[in-house]
Amino acid sequence: MKLDPLLNRRIIFKLHGMDPLESTILKQDATGYWIRGGSLALHLDRSNCSRPESDVRYLEFTRIEWLRATRQRL
Repeated sequence: MKLDPLLNRRIIFKLHGMDPLESTILKQDATGYWIRGGSLALHLDRSNCSRPESDVRYLEFTRIEWLRATRQRL
């Protein structure tokens, strides 16, 4: 099983029609990413979260224009 190099990393996301925002990818499925925190979580719908106070959100691949990992600290 190959691990996704983006999991548990801080990522810069550029969504269509928005400025770049950052968040951490927790998990990937067939249609998108589960992300946590950062400036991106504030802009995503809370309705698909288990708890309203959670900063975990779902981001569909179709909303992403581009993404890139931030540099890892040594």
